[in-house]
Amino acid sequence: MYKLAIAMICALALSCDGKNRFSEGTEENDMHSGTMLNSTLFTDSTEFFTEYPALAKGETAGLMIHITRLSSYKPCSDGEVSLELGNLKASASATKEPGIFSVSIQPREQGKQLMRISLIRGNRTEQVTDSVMVFQSDTDAHESLDEQSDPSVITYSKEQAWSADFMVQKVISQPFSSVIPASGEMLPVPGEKQHVVARSNGIVLFASKNLIQGSRVTKGQLLFTLSGQDLASNNITVQYAEARNRFQQSKSELERHSRLHAEKIVSDKQFYETLARYKTDSAFYDALSSSVTSRGLEIYAPLSGYLHELNIAEGQFVETGDQLATVSDNKVMLLRADVPQQYFRQLNLITTAHFRPTYSSRIYTMEELQGRLLARGASVAENNHYMPVYFEVRNDGSLLEGAFAEFYLMTRNSEPALILPLTAVIEEQGSAYVYVQLHGAGFAKRSVTLGESDGMNTVITSGLLAGERVVTRGAMLLKAASMSSAMPAHAHEH
Repeated sequence: MYKLAIAMICALALSCDGKNRFSEGTEENDMHSGTMLNSTLFTDSTEFFTEYPALAKGETAGLMIHITRLSSYKPCSDGEVSLELGNLKASASATKEPGIFSVSIQPREQGKQLMRISLIRGNRTEQVTDSVMVFQSDTDAHESLDEQSDPSVITYSKEQAWSADFMVQKVISQPFSSVIPASGEMLPVPGEKQHVVARSNGIVLFASKNLIQGSRVTKGQLLFTLSGQDLASNNITVQYAEARNRFQQSKSELERHSRLHAEKIVSDKQFYETLARYKTDSAFYDALSSSVTSRGLEIYAPLSGYLHELNIAEGQFVETGDQLATVSDNKVMLLRADVPQQYFRQLNLITTAHFRPTYSSRIYTMEELQGRLLARGASVAENNHYMPVYFEVRNDGSLLEGAFAEFYLMTRNSEPALILPLTAVIEEQGSAYVYVQLHGAGFAKRSVTLGESDGMNTVITSGLLAGERVVTRGAMLLKAASMSSAMPAHAHEH
């Protein structure tokens, strides 16, 4: 509610500002203060919105041409504008404000005439045409035109739209894949998450006081030392000393037996038994010497990543095989979507997906995360009665392992439909609405019926026609503007 109030105040301030700028006007508007008309015309890339007084024969009229780039819905501030009315021609190369071109013209003949507006930018010209009426006199114009305004039309000036995050798009029919809704979880990829276990009994000593859950670690980094100090049995330090003594003893004996075997004093059998014992003692000693120091057995990180879990505390006694920690490399993640059994026949039609983590409002696509479909469940998962579908994605740093997510699974089945971004839809009391552009600065609220959604776009099943233009960003600004226009007039007099 607080955000809506702020939006209403901002929209009202912009509305007041827009009215002031227009009322300052030009000399041409002062010369001819008749009924104001407008014309909204389009090319593939540009909108031409022209405001002008009712045209009367022999009277000079000032026309304000607002030019908007449809790709960004921002003003076009460069180039030259040319206007033709019958045999008359006028042009303007400088803008009153970015995107607004002021042109003056004095009609010589009455009746319907063709008005042609051209935007010239370098060697490229965009052109639109419209039919306008030139009256015999200003009095005839007032008598012929109905000046009653439609209260349902929401006025939102071009200056307001250009200065805000605002977008209007043409509604077209396009293929839309059938969507299977599901929920699921974000998991580590096998091999990207490894457990760190105790390879001996001992008391745990942390390598760093900053070693906590979530800490970044690198492969080969010292994590813990298992100390055998004060342990009467299974003391790793004692085991290391014993292994070293056995290795030195078997090495010395092998050297002596090698000389005696060469002199045929020691039999082949005895020599090979000594050699085998040396190899065993050497292997055991080498395994311990690579990680055992005077402090105890050292435990290193098996891969680079972060400490996903820390299962022990400083000074805790552990036994061989106990899990000390889990290290996870979060670069690649496994997504599991749990599909209800009712969609079993559509399972093989799934090709890609959108998903939204429960902790975020952002919708992710497989394409942006270099994702791919890994597998479709061939049976119902144990204990939850759903069929799993797995995807693999690259983690851009915003995905949280273990978090739940909503999935929109897209299939190969597609049908033509009217599609709008979900940002275009306003919901009020269970009903859905959009704002349709009537002309350059006029909009109307329209009730629509929604169909399937892929999390980013939705199907409009009724309420709109192909070719209509709808506000896809900034709908809340229009809602605030419509509410501010209903405020008492004394609060905004100019």
